[in-house]
Amino acid sequence: MCMTNTFFKKSLVVFWACWWLIALWTDIVGGLAHLGVLHASFAPDLNYPALVQSMSMYHAPSWLTGALFIGILLWLSLVSVSFCWASLALTRPTDVWVSRARIAYIVSLGLWLAFFLSDQIVMKFDFEQNHMVQGGFEFLCFLSLYLLP
Repeated sequence: MCMTNTFFKKSLVVFWACWWLIALWTDIVGGLAHLGVLHASFAPDLNYPALVQSMSMYHAPSWLTGALFIGILLWLSLVSVSFCWASLALTRPTDVWVSRARIAYIVSLGLWLAFFLSDQIVMKFDFEQNHMVQGGFEFLCFLSLYLLP
């Protein structure tokens, strides 16, 4: 198979579909582990406790932290569905799959921007650095849709 820019762009869309599905899955199983529903090594409870710890500086009620975590799961679901929707269009005409990819990237970049602001609000600069690297890489992938011929 010849490696073309179009193949590369499409590969990035599939990569991000997989990446976001894995992120969603790990947060769901981590949340289920936190609730005591799952007791397995593949379900580490990491993100929710990190959110609780981050919000502790504001003495946030537990319901708010839970609501924020559910909001993150819903946004992750929307991003995952968007990238899967874009991936399903990769055999369709260019304007169709690029339009769907653009929507998926914009929805997911919105989540990164929300994370950047949240990291700043709770002063979690180690999280912010990680989110900046991941979000920056995704933004570069988004730009490849337009910068590569």
